[in-house]
Amino acid sequence: MKINQLLGMEEFHRMKLSLYPDESVYSICARYYLYTGHFARLAKIKRNNKLYSSLQNAFLLMSPVSLPVGSRWVRDSYFLEKHSAYPYFSHFILNPEHRKRFKRSILEGDPYILEKRLHPDHGRKLRLCPICVDEEVNKYGEPYWHRSHQLPGSIVCHIHNVLLVSECPICKESLADRNDPLPKVLPLFCSRGHSLHCTRSNRNKDFLTIANNNWLLLHMQRAIRFTRIRKTMFYFLKRDKVEQTHSFYTTIMYSKFLNRFGEETLSQIGLSDQDIVLPSLLGEEALINPLIYIIYMIYFSGSTDEFIKFNIN
Repeated sequence: MKINQLLGMEEFHRMKLSLYPDESVYSICARYYLYTGHFARLAKIKRNNKLYSSLQNAFLLMSPVSLPVGSRWVRDSYFLEKHSAYPYFSHFILNPEHRKRFKRSILEGDPYILEKRLHPDHGRKLRLCPICVDEEVNKYGEPYWHRSHQLPGSIVCHIHNVLLVSECPICKESLADRNDPLPKVLPLFCSRGHSLHCTRSNRNKDFLTIANNNWLLLHMQRAIRFTRIRKTMFYFLKRDKVEQTHSFYTTIMYSKFLNRFGEETLSQIGLSDQDIVLPSLLGEEALINPLIYIIYMIYFSGSTDEFIKFNIN
């Protein structure tokens, strides 16, 4: 059954929903289900098929919608660029066929396919910033899930520099899981009634640096030249006498790298010792974890922006 038949044509086209800045597809669909009161029917009809799991389904649900720039029909490319993590990952895919396949996998399949593949456990729980929640309630009358808060390695809010919350601070109940059968609107309280307003300041400068660099990659207007990143990366590796044929674990650079970030910091952002070895930098485009490159760019130049600007000629 088509979604517009399920909802009823008149109701379907009468429904308009504002899209918020940096809102994730998960959040958009969760609010839509809530406002239309179709949770019960969708749970029964789509029990084994997560309706929000593809951008094309989200596109069908949201047409027409009210956009920040005015009311008009929305193409799925708008969701892809503005409400998914596609721009964050696409910088690292040069091959046109790989990029085309990547787009199709997100549009027709799971928009979190790469997050799940790269961080099967670390990236499942959705995260919120308590200060962002307060600001959105005051501005829009409701909070929403941010796509930037769900990026690999982002465990603090890049705006407010507070730790993101993924579970109730009292009973440890998860707020939302990407594997939930139906998406959940961003809550203010857990199911036991505990307030989720738990503001904890971040004292780790690297966490804020990573969150800021994640944000920059997600919102960069033009694609970065990944060939240039790799060329610069190999320049630094050669400078530090790290050869591809050597065991990375035995190099002086590896010790310096761990001293710079620390195993605990790497673990907290979802990386292990095996993630940061050279094969991770030389892997297939479709499997590249941007976070690993971000960590190296911060290590060599302090930020992705400075690294990209670095001239090796």
